[in-house]
Amino acid sequence: MKRTILTLFCSFLSLFLAAQQQSDCNKLGAWLWYIDITGFQTHAQIADTLAALGIKRIYIKVADGTPNPTIWPEINDISIPVAYKARGIEPWAWSYNYVNNPSTQANALKMAAQTGYTGYVVDIETEFDGLSAPLTSLFTAFAAKKQEVITSQIADSTFKLYCTTWGNPKDHNFKINLIDPHVDGFMPQTYVEQWGPSYVSNLEYWIGVGNQEYVELGATKPIHHIVAYEDGDINATQINSFFETSGAESSMWRIPGGTIPNSYWNTWNDVNWTMNFCPPSSTNDHNTDFLKSSPYPNPTTGHFQWSGLQNGYVSVTDLLGKTILFTRIKNDQNMVQLDLSRFNNGVYLLRFVGDNGLAKTAKVVKGE
Repeated sequence: MKRTILTLFCSFLSLFLAAQQQSDCNKLGAWLWYIDITGFQTHAQIADTLAALGIKRIYIKVADGTPNPTIWPEINDISIPVAYKARGIEPWAWSYNYVNNPSTQANALKMAAQTGYTGYVVDIETEFDGLSAPLTSLFTAFAAKKQEVITSQIADSTFKLYCTTWGNPKDHNFKINLIDPHVDGFMPQTYVEQWGPSYVSNLEYWIGVGNQEYVELGATKPIHHIVAYEDGDINATQINSFFETSGAESSMWRIPGGTIPNSYWNTWNDVNWTMNFCPPSSTNDHNTDFLKSSPYPNPTTGHFQWSGLQNGYVSVTDLLGKTILFTRIKNDQNMVQLDLSRFNNGVYLLRFVGDNGLAKTAKVVKGE
């Protein structure tokens, strides 16, 4: 009897630890514009709904920067972050920002940290297309304020500053290189639903194109895509594929309400919000296999594959250091197939960086 009880306890502990690991790796999130249009009376009710789905992060609007920074009630209400944290959900704050008053706009980050939010996202869009000086001023101000809240112990070092903007930054002449030194990550608005059916049907490709654009424009920080679900033209299976391709900090715009029918919750219910993004249990043998692996065939006429890979990213650069390809390796894929056929003959450098920190660089020769 004692052995049976011990066996049951060990089985329960294993399941609990596995679930805890999955929770730690999964940071899928949902965006909230403002509560008044959602049909919920309190944030506790929203938190209950999101927790039941397994959603691990929420992005809550707390400020708007025009014409003078406007503070929303959510920025000072300490009960809001408490409600989400009590249900295992990370509450992040976000604001829409403009070219004026950078210091005043950045103060919203400090206020959000004081209230108990665990991260902050700066939303910048058409007002910054093609601009340099205002962009630098805004993110310098926000980065300084983030450092202030950490130094003064209002928040600890896990408090992150992200930027969300276009999923196609080149088309907007967006200066990603000026943002990169000041942020911890990017959140492209990869709204394939609004771009058209051909984008929805080829999610991996377009997420890869977005990653490539960000890298070419100067991004060195992690990239976490946002998918929109506003028009009903993307289904739960496609959203799952989007999340699997983009990674653990993907998110969805926005919680239903207003122009988004409440019936859309049916799709939210069918999304796999609890998918596991943790690397397969790392073993020394697997790490050894990875370190011994190489892309093949090499030389190649264009197509090659690289086996033994873990979760992470592969980038391809030419010998001048220009990134020409950037793609994520999905969970448990263990192999990447790449195509250089549209590029000139020559030598290319492949760089793989795993989510567990392992990295490797290899050369590939492309010829006829």
